[in-house]
Amino acid sequence: MTADYELITAMDANLREFGMRVSRNVELPGGPVADLFASRTYFSWKGFVILSQHVALRDCADRTATIADVQELFDAAFRQAQKVNRVPLVRRQQFGFMVIPCLVVASADPALVQYAESRPRRHLALFEFPVVVDLGSGRIHYYCQTAMWGAFYFSDMRKLVTRCIVPAVMHPPNLLR
Repeated sequence: MTADYELITAMDANLREFGMRVSRNVELPGGPVADLFASRTYFSWKGFVILSQHVALRDCADRTATIADVQELFDAAFRQAQKVNRVPLVRRQQFGFMVIPCLVVASADPALVQYAESRPRRHLALFEFPVVVDLGSGRIHYYCQTAMWGAFYFSDMRKLVTRCIVPAVMHPPNLLR
């Protein structure tokens, strides 16, 4: 792991405080190893639906990350989300997934930044919300607007990012002292 240990530990603590089950070094089905994988399932009054929310964080600070890395992490994290989901409902039947693939990079490529900040790809009863943490600039890149499709739920994904990822990057506690 090349990203700051304190950063990963702070994200872990923030995600747990947010009510998520967090695991470290999770081998995702048919994909990479996630340094953190967090999950929670909750009822949303916004649409009277059950949502299964997942964060997969991968440390790519030791190499150049690409859009393909984000998409691979999303696909593998969705397969893991289906595996750990404990709701006996079919997707689309008052049930959906939110998957937040998060890459931690030493320096974000402009194409990667543009991908993270543009409107996420559309899926059926599945939300994709990529996040790129640029250690070089100290910035977090993600979609800050609201798309028309699924407009109710973008605030849930942004809330998770601003409460769990942003504070870990902007003000990481010194956990090793």
